Amino acid sequence: MTDENVVSETNGKETNKTENNTEEETDLDKAIIRQLEYYFGDLNLPRDNFLREQIKLDDGWIPLEILGRFNRLAKLSTDTDVIAKAISKSTSGLIEVSEDNKKIRRNPEMPVPEMNEERRKELTSRTIYAKGFPKDASLDDILKYFKQFEEVENIIMRKYQDRQTKKRIFKGSVFATFKTKEQAEKFLDNKGLKYNDTDLLILWQDNYTKQKQEEYAAKKDFKKKDKKHKGKDGKEEKEEFTLPTGTVLHFSQGHDKMTREDIKEALTPLGQEIAYVDFKVGDAEGWVRLSKENSAKDLTEKLTDGKVKIGESDVVFRILEGEEEKTYLEKTVEQMSKRRKNMKNFKQNKGKNFKGKQGRKRKSDHNDDGPPAKIKISDS
Repeated sequence: MTDENVVSETNGKETNKTENNTEEETDLDKAIIRQLEYYFGDLNLPRDNFLREQIKLDDGWIPLEILGRFNRLAKLSTDTDVIAKAISKSTSGLIEVSEDNKKIRRNPEMPVPEMNEERRKELTSRTIYAKGFPKDASLDDILKYFKQFEEVENIIMRKYQDRQTKKRIFKGSVFATFKTKEQAEKFLDNKGLKYNDTDLLILWQDNYTKQKQEEYAAKKDFKKKDKKHKGKDGKEEKEEFTLPTGTVLHFSQGHDKMTREDIKEALTPLGQEIAYVDFKVGDAEGWVRLSKENSAKDLTEKLTDGKVKIGESDVVFRILEGEEEKTYLEKTVEQMSKRRKNMKNFKQNKGKNFKGKQGRKRKSDHNDDGPPAKIKISDS
């Protein structure tokens, strides 16, 4: 796999020169060393299938001619002599150069760590998430920014594929893996970090991942609930709910000025919660619906001959049962559904009317015989 498909990069600081490496490194040398040590580093090599296949062919040696085809290295130099001379100045001991300066390999005495669960956790423990970089920023721009901090082993620019152009576009956020967890903690302790004039959002990678998982779960749950309220054609289904049974009392023989409040006041002391009184002043009969299932029986047992004194009248109560109760409850549910639907439509129309008034108000802000009046428009 060439680095055309790699969006990661290292930013390790160089150690002091040894006595055998007294020639001063140029900026080009440092860039070449950094790039090659990224290719053969602990983070990239375990997942770079192309390099791993090449390593098997010649005892780990890879011709510089092949590496020179990798985009990021090619941008630095395609001259194998220049590349070999640069990597020979490295003091990390990670890469060896062949005697003819035509090939390099990872030092056999520095085996590649096994990428297991323990290793993944260890890497995550020193990786941070940072968001706020411009969408047109390059990898070199990001590397330059992180150079001012402690040693950063790896930068992953997070990208997505545009559906129309099929191009991979930078999201403006990165994962940065530091050399140690302590260095990552030190970076997170910096308050008010900016890139140019933009504040950066900085989190541990683990916290960012958990946050996204929670957001995804909440979104999935919302869609699941929303789907329950819609039919196969995508339209909202009729709201269905049931009312508890054994809760309806029919009453009659009240006086002509009796109100719903009078009925509530008379029944409430009997210890049952009243959900609704279906009655208007002047009606010959009415119904009381209680909240708790089978509570009508408990209430009537406290009545004397099924009657309650309300004003000057002995109002007679009886329990609705069987088909009579079923019919009444079905009618009640239908009426409740209509009321809720009407209320929903009212709120929606109220919102539309408000927007319409706002639109008409905006039009009135323009003078008929002159330029439009100044209107302050929010940025939001």
